[in-house]
Amino acid sequence: MIDLVAMDLDGTLLRSDKSISETNIRAIRDAHSQGVAFAVATGRMFRTSQPVVSGLLDEMPVIAYNGALIRYSNCGLTLLSLPIAAGVGEHVVRLMWEWGIVFQAYFGDELWVPKVAPATAAYSARYGAPVNVLPDIEEFVKREAFKYLVIDDEERILDVKESIDAVLDSGLRTMLSSPGMIEIVRSDVSKGHALAHLASSMGISMDNVMAIGDSGNDIDMLYAAGIGVAMANASDDVKARADYVVGTNDDDGVAEALESLVLS
Repeated sequence: MIDLVAMDLDGTLLRSDKSISETNIRAIRDAHSQGVAFAVATGRMFRTSQPVVSGLLDEMPVIAYNGALIRYSNCGLTLLSLPIAAGVGEHVVRLMWEWGIVFQAYFGDELWVPKVAPATAAYSARYGAPVNVLPDIEEFVKREAFKYLVIDDEERILDVKESIDAVLDSGLRTMLSSPGMIEIVRSDVSKGHALAHLASSMGISMDNVMAIGDSGNDIDMLYAAGIGVAMANASDDVKARADYVVGTNDDDGVAEALESLVLS
């Protein structure tokens, strides 16, 4: 029996045009009316996730920043907050600055960069995240951050990740999210850990949790949940960790998972 469903946003619940289909909305509300709880689990900021889900249900926990923050969509209650402490990411931030890598930091629930690059502007437009600029790198490295995000060409993103991993502080980890993006978070942060924390707070066993996702940053929660579901548009390594594969994000894959595994 599934009591809690956690869904990734981009590439999973959201279609390519960033909307939620009526079919997905109807399936979520049908399951919720039968007592199933829902959460979203995303690499996004809370502030760009909340508007997406605020009208979906009366209240929904949002696992943001790949698990560094859990906050309820409407009441704003914070259940978990695990930022990178000030100074912990200093070494890797300085190196990325020296290497000329495009990166951005999330101080509080705001997006900050040392300078605005075309990739940053494109990200801001795509996700609706206002950009703040702090050009003083000495001040930049002193602030705690929920995560750092690296943006680079898809063709060389694995090489960039390898270079970052080679110099990364022991208290940090990297993960691939969307194509061309590397997330840097605390080593104890993942969607899987956050989902387990959320389920425990709700008195729900992880055996009764279903997780749905499409990217590398979803693997931990697919593995942690009683049922892990990958989208058809997911990468092969994500599909390999899933118990089921459903349709794409443009073909109502979330509704398919709910109808076949929860509502049936």
